[in-house]
Parts: sequence; structure tokens; C-alpha cells
Amino acid sequence: MSLLRKGTLSLFLSLLLASPSLAAEDPAASDDVYQLPTVTVTADKRATDVQKTPSSITVMSRTKLEDANIDTIEKVLQRIPNMNFSQFTGGANFMSMRGITTSAGTSTSPLVMYLDGVPVDTFFNLDAPLMDIERIEVLRGPQSAIYGKNAMGGVINVISRKPTNEWHGTLQADYGSFNTQRYAAAISGPLIEDKLYLALSGSHYSTDGYMNHDDTWYGNQERTERFKGMLRFTPTEDIDISFHLNYTARRDGYSNLIWGDEPTLDSIANKDDYLHSDIWNMALQMSFDFDPVTFESITTYRTENLDYGIDMLATYGAAYSPYGLNLDCANTGRNNTRKEFTQEFRLRSPDDKKDGIKWLLGVFGGYTDMNIRESYSDMPGTLPGDLLDQAWAGMTFPFRMWTNQPSREYTQDYAAFGEITIPLFDKLNITLGLRAQQTHKKIDVNYMGGETYAGMDVPLLGVAGDMHGTKSDSWFELLPKFNISYQLTDDIMFYGGVNRSFIPGGFNNATRTGIDMTYDAQTAWNYEIGAKTEWFDKRFLLNLALFHSAVNDLQLMKYDIGSMSYLSDNAGSARIYGVEVDAMARLLPGLDAEFSFGYLWTRFDDYTHMGNDYSGNKIPYTPDYTASFALQYRHEKGFFARGEVLHYGQLYWSEANDYKRDPVTLLNARVGYEFEPFAVYVYGNNLTDAKYLNYYTATSNYGMMARPREIGVQLKYTF
Repeated sequence: MSLLRKGTLSLFLSLLLASPSLAAEDPAASDDVYQLPTVTVTADKRATDVQKTPSSITVMSRTKLEDANIDTIEKVLQRIPNMNFSQFTGGANFMSMRGITTSAGTSTSPLVMYLDGVPVDTFFNLDAPLMDIERIEVLRGPQSAIYGKNAMGGVINVISRKPTNEWHGTLQADYGSFNTQRYAAAISGPLIEDKLYLALSGSHYSTDGYMNHDDTWYGNQERTERFKGMLRFTPTEDIDISFHLNYTARRDGYSNLIWGDEPTLDSIANKDDYLHSDIWNMALQMSFDFDPVTFESITTYRTENLDYGIDMLATYGAAYSPYGLNLDCANTGRNNTRKEFTQEFRLRSPDDKKDGIKWLLGVFGGYTDMNIRESYSDMPGTLPGDLLDQAWAGMTFPFRMWTNQPSREYTQDYAAFGEITIPLFDKLNITLGLRAQQTHKKIDVNYMGGETYAGMDVPLLGVAGDMHGTKSDSWFELLPKFNISYQLTDDIMFYGGVNRSFIPGGFNNATRTGIDMTYDAQTAWNYEIGAKTEWFDKRFLLNLALFHSAVNDLQLMKYDIGSMSYLSDNAGSARIYGVEVDAMARLLPGLDAEFSFGYLWTRFDDYTHMGNDYSGNKIPYTPDYTASFALQYRHEKGFFARGEVLHYGQLYWSEANDYKRDPVTLLNARVGYEFEPFAVYVYGNNLTDAKYLNYYTATSNYGMMARPREIGVQLKYTF
């Protein structure tokens, strides 16, 4: 914490030195080099100045992404206030955004990501090719009125750079700790000037991994290949049509899995564990400017193939060994394909309309096919004969326990939405929004399982034979939004608003009995007030947000005795209060400072499970506070330096609040020399080599180790 305090103190001392008194003495103080750049966003599905948009938004431009060496979504989310991102085995990602958390059983994420319009709302495969990016917008807080279901925590908009009449490109090579290698290339430009443009990019990433393993020379090995392309057509200045395509192939070895809640780089994973995934994203975006209205169409398709296998011997071996059962392995895994098609039409007033009423109307439809071909557990081993009969005492016999729980779920989404902003007075605006959301789901569930003892097949855990079940249900919600903003001056705006958000209900595909197969929707009323301000002739930006959410029917995992498995269920209500602060300062030409802070107070109001009352406990996976501070300098002669501190407060791993992670502080740095068209950098992440867990579950006593210190060099060529 001392590093953070020192950094914050340095920021404010520098701001004092760069006060208006300095501007009066320096004739160049009013030059643009002293001003922070204006940032345009499309958070409300129209282009606006981020400082004139009445909501909490973090924006990372292409330049900022490159300067901070951000090449994954995980690194983006590490810098968002009140955000926690954890990765588990099998490609799962657990998140908490403003206290709204992932529920493993629902397979949905509270933070929806859009890749050039392609929605990604599952907690598997939250990944994106961050090559040739124009900017990333993180909309903090619920966005259900405009973006729909599941956007209860927020939205990530990943927006690619559009090709233009100028050819440009990049070649990049990185090499770092653990034999980590990354190679990337991008090129874009006109095929037919003013009419047809092309953008292509690709990258390769591989690492031997940082974990130690007794049975292999390499660690938690990873390999990822990416390709991205865009074809843009502008037959007239009023028509813009773009086709986006990207592909990601991931081939990982065993994960960074450990036993217990104490950090260690000694892995318990099996060297034959694996994770393979293939993701295709396609989007067709069309915009037609028919003055005085603009018509837009977005058609998307996404397919995910996921296949992983893990040996969970550490857990199951410990559970069965007291009974004399010795397991050879405890292989578990999953093989599934998820396909999603969406279509959205929008009609809106022009972006360049500065005065009068601004409006947006739209309809949305989506279809998802989630086919889990395998979700299995296979545990062969030996058992003492006296468990079968005293006559066999002293002898051992082979046995095998196995289950497979395939399922196929179909989801249909329909929505109509609209938003209107009305200027009541010269500086006072109100915004009214409403979304009508209908979600229909149908699932076919199969359960197959059994035990083999000395050649005899018996039902597993008392379940007679296989279980097959079909279920369907629908959820309908009206999601209103009200917002009021007051532009006190051109540099100061106050705003406040209220909206309703929801995540639809669903089905437990892991049920063994067919009982408690359905869980209900999770809903919330959300309130926020804030201020967006710029000072000292746009040298200093300071934004503040205060928010509160009242959440009902939380979707959480519960242990079901009847089926002897963990299922999704609803768990009463919770309250969330929080504050967020963002600040940026141009201290001197080329010298910038950034600061963000978030604080959360979260409590279960009503949550009782298996005789345990968790009411009054904190919501797990949610840090008490987060903070970041960065100082960056770029000299006109080519010298570049950036240092940043990321800090995360204490969080609990379970609803019982009996396991926790202490505060974590990370120090990153990057220095280099830029001599156009070349640049060379040296970087270091987690320079203090902090050892901490990225995830822990007390249920199985498994933890996931975060990345230790990494140091590397980067070469770049740009034209």
C-alpha cells in the first residue's frame, strides 16, 4: 500500500506544480500538447464525447493499449475499478463487477463482451484478439436497457480499427520469461480507393509456463494462434458496410492448479491434462445515413468448440482413501460446441445532431445452441476385498466409477428497445429508455452413470439406471432506464439515474434426478449519481461515481443432497454500495498520470443454505477496494517509460467468508526507445514477484496460481 500512497502523493504534488499559475508564466501552456485528448465512445450505440456521456466508462485507446503492453482481456480487466477476474480450469472465467458475480452453474457472465458487435456472455472462453484495435470501452454498471440480458455488471466493447485510404501495418516480436514468445503482424489499406478496404492481422503466442511439475520438463504450457480480418465497403459517403472475421485456436497443457489455499508454484496437475478450444466470430455491420435518420444492421455468428480433460486425483483420492479405495486416476472433462446467431436492427437520430431531441429504436433476435456432448468423470482403481465380503479379506479387486451428463440447450431471445434524450432546459437533459426482453430456453438432459465392482455393474449413488429429462421455460422482463444530466459548464457535468437489470433463469444440466432442474431469473434495481469534470484547460480530468444495487434471487451454486451434486439455485437478496474515482493529468508535454480507485460494500441480506445462515456476509470474489496508478513519459526524441501499480483489496472465496485472500499489489514497468519506424522495449510484470492465488474453492480445496514475475523484450516495426 505504501507504493500506492507514494504514487498518489506524487500525482497531486505534480498537479500543484502544473497549476494555472504555471500556465500564466508559460506562453506555450495553452498549446494542445498540454491538453488531454478528446475521446469519442459509442457506449449508447451512438458516437459521443466520453466526458459528455452520463455513465461510468473506462476507455482504452489503441495507443494506451500498446503503451501499457495490454494484449489480453485479462490485462484490460485488471485495470478496471471494482473488477475482479479469475481463471479456473477448463477455460472457465469467474468475474465480479461492482459486486455482481459469475455463477458457475449458469454458464453466464455478468460482464458481456462485444467483439465488433459479436456478443460473448458465457463464462467460458472470454477471450478476444486484441490486434489492430481502435479502442476498448468498458461500461461499468448494468446496461440491460440498451444491451439486454446478462449485462448486469457491465459491458466490454472491443472495437477494431477501420481500414482507410492509407496503408499502415505493424510487425512485432516479444520474448520473455518461461520461454514466452509472441509474434504479431497487421496490415490494412485500400483495395479500391474511397470504396473498398482490407485489414488483416494475426498472432502467435506460446509459453512453457511458470509452474513446477515432477513428471515433465515444461510447466503449464500454453499456445494460442489468432487471425483477424475485416473487409470494408463504402460505395457512397452515406453507406458503410463492414464484414468482420476472427479465429482463435488455443492448445494448452496442464493448468496452474495447486492443492490448498497457500500460494505455491508446485503443480498437482497431471502432465497429460489438456485444454483445446476453437472460436470463430463473424459480424456484418451495415450503416445507412438517410438524413435525418440513420439505419443500422448488425448480423453476427459465433461458434465455440471446447474440449478439456483434467485428472482430479488429489480431491477424489483423498475422499475415498479412508475407505481403502485406491484410485489410479480421476479423469474429468467436458466436450461441447456452442453456436450463436444474432440480428439487431437500429434506427436513430444522427450522431452529429448537437441540439434537440436525440433518439434510438431497435429490435433484437438471437438463437443459441449449446451442445454438451460429454461432461464426464471416470475413476478406475482397486478396493480391498473385505468391502465386498469378509471371505475376500486381504485381497484387492478392480473397480470403476463413471458418469456422463450430456445435454443440449436451445435459447431464443427477442427484444425491442428504445431510448430518447430530451433537453428540458439549456443545460438539463433527461434520458428515458425501455427494453422488453423475452428469453425462451429448452434443454434435453441425459444422465448416465454406474459402478463396476469386481466385474459386477451396480447403479451409482442409488440412481437407478440412466435419467433422461426435457424441460422448457420462458422469462420476460421490462427493463426501464431513467437518467438526468446537468451540464453546469462546458467542463463539468453532473448526472444521476436508475435502471433495472436481469439475468434470465435456466436449467441445471448436471442434475442426476431431474429435481430442482430450473432456477429463476436474477434481477436488480440500480442507482447511480456521478460527476464528470475537466480542469486547468483540459489538463486534468476527474470523474466520480456513487452507486447502489438491490439484487433479488441471486443465482448461486448450492449442494443438492438428493442428486449429490452442485446445482444452480436462487439465494435470496443482496445489497451493494460502491464508489469509483477516475483521474488523468497531463503534467508536462509527454508526461501523463492516471489514477483509479474503487470501493465496494457488499452483503447478503437473505441467504440460508444447508442450515447455514450467510445473511450479513460479504459476497465472495469481490475485493473491498481496487486501485491503480500509472506514470508515463514519452519524449519527442524517442525515449519512453511507463510504471504502474495495481492494488486489490481483501476478498473472500466463499459465501461463508471462512477463506480469504489478503490484499495484493503488483508493480509493472516498461521502458524503450522509439526511432521511427522501429521501436524496442524492455518490460516487467509483477516485478516484486508477488505470489498469490487467482482463484480458490474450498469445496475441492483447489487453487489457481497467478502469474509470477515476468521480464521480456519487445521489438516493433510500424509503417
